[in-house]
Amino acid sequence: MVSTSSSGFWPKLINKVSSNNEISDFDIFYQLTYMSAVAAAGISRARIFQLAAALARPPSEFFRQIDLLVQRLGYDYASACRLIGETAPVEKIATLLIRLSDALSSGQPEADFLAEEAQVQGEVYEKQYERDLTSLTKWTDAYAALNVSSALIVIINLLSTLIYDLGSRLMVGLVIAAIGTSTLGAWILSRSAPREVRVLFSPDGPGLQRWVQTVARLTLPLTVAIVAVLYLLKASIGSILLIGGIALLPLGILSLLAGRQIDNKDGEIGAFLRTLGAVAVSTGTTLTEAISRIDLSSFPALQEDLQRLRWRLQAAIEPQICWERFAVETGSKLIDETIRVFNDAVNLGGDPDTVATLSSDFANTNVMLRAKRQVVASTFSWLTLVMHGALALLMVLVLEIIQRFTGLVQQALTGEAQEALNSAALPIPVFTQPQMALLRTVTVLMVITLTFINAYAIIAVDGGHKYKMSFYLAILLILSGISFMVVPPLVSMVM
Repeated sequence: MVSTSSSGFWPKLINKVSSNNEISDFDIFYQLTYMSAVAAAGISRARIFQLAAALARPPSEFFRQIDLLVQRLGYDYASACRLIGETAPVEKIATLLIRLSDALSSGQPEADFLAEEAQVQGEVYEKQYERDLTSLTKWTDAYAALNVSSALIVIINLLSTLIYDLGSRLMVGLVIAAIGTSTLGAWILSRSAPREVRVLFSPDGPGLQRWVQTVARLTLPLTVAIVAVLYLLKASIGSILLIGGIALLPLGILSLLAGRQIDNKDGEIGAFLRTLGAVAVSTGTTLTEAISRIDLSSFPALQEDLQRLRWRLQAAIEPQICWERFAVETGSKLIDETIRVFNDAVNLGGDPDTVATLSSDFANTNVMLRAKRQVVASTFSWLTLVMHGALALLMVLVLEIIQRFTGLVQQALTGEAQEALNSAALPIPVFTQPQMALLRTVTVLMVITLTFINAYAIIAVDGGHKYKMSFYLAILLILSGISFMVVPPLVSMVM
């Protein structure tokens, strides 16, 4: 029975649950994978819900509320699951909890139900990820068209000034429209791309990650300072962009290498856990003994981390601490989550081979989906880099042609020629210094803005860690700087 003293507690419970509405398919997939792994160890129903409530994932809040109803208000788990499911604002969570309630009421073992739901949810997550990638592929094509359109707005804007004076307001308005179009395209890419966290970036992470953080703290303010000094010294815009890109490049290269290191480690964790589980069961030994019998050279990306894990386990350090330390030192979010599933389930008495298979399937599903995403991201990245370089060259070329043409016209127009031109009313434009300054400002602003927008779009599609953006930004800055430095001499040679 529910006590009357719960009248003040119950509204708070409902508000707490209904406030949690940001839950992805991956969150549910991980929650169910963890629960199915620990349930396979044969632990009690109460313990399953307690562990589910302690998991650092958004769905755990609902299981925490279920556990509170059972422990404090005397509900049974079936009734508590149904009650929370009926009030849950997330449809997927609501249906899951109601199905769980039916399973518990009918006497179906929790382990069987959770294993089936984890498998189904894995397929749901995989299909949803693939649908997101299909949508993302179409939006990358659309973004390329939007990017070209934005550049063409500026180019046509510049060419139109040779025919008619558009006025500064219209010119600035068209540039704002072009920037807004590109920004909107990049924002849509960020919303369409699957969201995932791959890197931990902890103080105890791998050396490359620590180097990235150290170099970032030095490079970012140093780059800003260098650019500011060059601007105050009135250096050319081309040299400012080029030097700024070169200053960012070391950080970009380190972040790129750190990202690849994590991808390689993620690709090996599934195979390692399957091997470990199989060896432990076939030899009838503990995990500590089993890992000492594995040839770690077959896992080159993880070899150093696994060697440290082996030494710590052999030194009789608490296994829970050893495995947690191993997960953190790899620097991978996926490995951290996978090891949490594996270690908790084995510590509770689960069969190492069964738990290793569940954990490995979870890790491999994510690795394969990321590999599909990488195909889309790599194509889009190189396309955007090449396209930006071509558009920057084209915009600077049009600007330089207008400047050279205006200079030639001004040199040819003597006093008598100017009077004859005025009397004939020929539409030959002669720009004043303020007008040429506006045209140049518009071009420079557009090139720099597209540089940052394109860098953001690439990293949104790629899905890597935030520091990885510095690599693409550095390349784009260098391409923009080269455009401003190379085009003027070439135009001078021709005109």
